[in-house]
Amino acid sequence: MKKHFITFIKVSVTVVILYLIFHRFQIGLDDIAAAFTHHPEWFAASFFMQIGAVIFSIVRWNVLLKGQDLLVPFPHIVKTYLVGRFLGTFTPTGIGLEAYKAYDIARYTGKTEASVSVVLIEKMIATFFSLSLWVLATLPFFIGSLNMKFLLVFGIFFLFLLILALILLFSPGTFRLLLKLNLPGKSKIEKPLNRTVDAFTVYSRRKGSLMLAVIMGLFVYFFWFLTYYTNSLALGAGLTLADIFKVGPMTQLATMIPLSIAGIGLREGAFMGLLDSLGAIGDADSLQRTAMMLSATMVFFISVAVNVIGAVIFVTRKTDYQRQMQEMRNKHTK
Repeated sequence: MKKHFITFIKVSVTVVILYLIFHRFQIGLDDIAAAFTHHPEWFAASFFMQIGAVIFSIVRWNVLLKGQDLLVPFPHIVKTYLVGRFLGTFTPTGIGLEAYKAYDIARYTGKTEASVSVVLIEKMIATFFSLSLWVLATLPFFIGSLNMKFLLVFGIFFLFLLILALILLFSPGTFRLLLKLNLPGKSKIEKPLNRTVDAFTVYSRRKGSLMLAVIMGLFVYFFWFLTYYTNSLALGAGLTLADIFKVGPMTQLATMIPLSIAGIGLREGAFMGLLDSLGAIGDADSLQRTAMMLSATMVFFISVAVNVIGAVIFVTRKTDYQRQMQEMRNKHTK
C-alpha cells in the first residue's frame, strides 16, 4: 500500500506540474504536434550526445575501478553499465544503475566492499564535485534575476559540498577527527565512517585517477546539456548554446528530486522557470515556448532510447561469474 501511495503521489505531482507549465506558458496540444515537424533529424544528434555522456560515464567508472585494483575487462564494464542504465529507468533518481553496478562487479571480483565503495565515490565525484562546479560556474548569470538571498544560500551550500568532496577525495583522514568529538550516535557512525575513509584513502594515494575521474564527470554533464541544445534545434525552440549551459546545471539538480515520475515535470518546470528568469522566453510565441519545454522533455525520451541497448543486453546476456572469477585468479597468479 505504501509503495502504491508513493507512486500515486508522484504521478499526481507530475500531472500538476505539467498542467501549471502548460497554463503558465500558454502551451497547447496543437503547438506540441507542430513542434515535432520542425527538424526532427536533429534528434539523431541528441541520441549521439547521450551516447557521448554514456561513454564518459563508463570511462570514469573504469578509472575508479582500477584505482581500487578491481581489474575488470572493459567489454564487461560496458555491458554492466548499459544494463544498469536500463534498470535505472524504473527506479527513483536512477538508483537501479548504481545498485546493479555494485552488485555485478561484486559478483565478478568477489570484492563486495570495494565494489560498493567505487559506486559511492563515483556518486560523490559526479554530484558533489562535477555538478557543484557546473552550478557554481552558472550561478552568477542569475544575479539580478533571482532572489539574491536564495542565490547566496544556494551558492554556499554547493561550495560546502565542493569543499567536502575535496577533503574526502584528497585528504580523507581528516574525517577521522569527527570520531574524537562527542557526537550523538557516535557508535553508529564510527564503523561506516571508517570504511568510507578507508575507501577514499586508496584514491588519495592515486590523485591522478581522481583528477581523471573528475574531468570525465565534467564531460558527462557537458554532453547531457548538449542534448538539450540539439533537442531545441530539432523542435525550433530558438535557444542559444549559452542559454542551455546557463540553465542546464540547476535543471539537472531538479531531476534528482524524487517527487515525480522520472523527473518529468520537475525537469520542465526548472528549465522553463530558469529560462524565464533570464528573459529567454519573453518575446517567444506559443510554438517556441512549446518547443522550449519539449527540449527538456525529450531529454528523458532520448535517454530511454539509449537504454534500449541495455535492455537488449539484459535479455541476451549470459554471465558465468564463477568461471570469470577463476579466470581472473589464474591471470593474477601467472
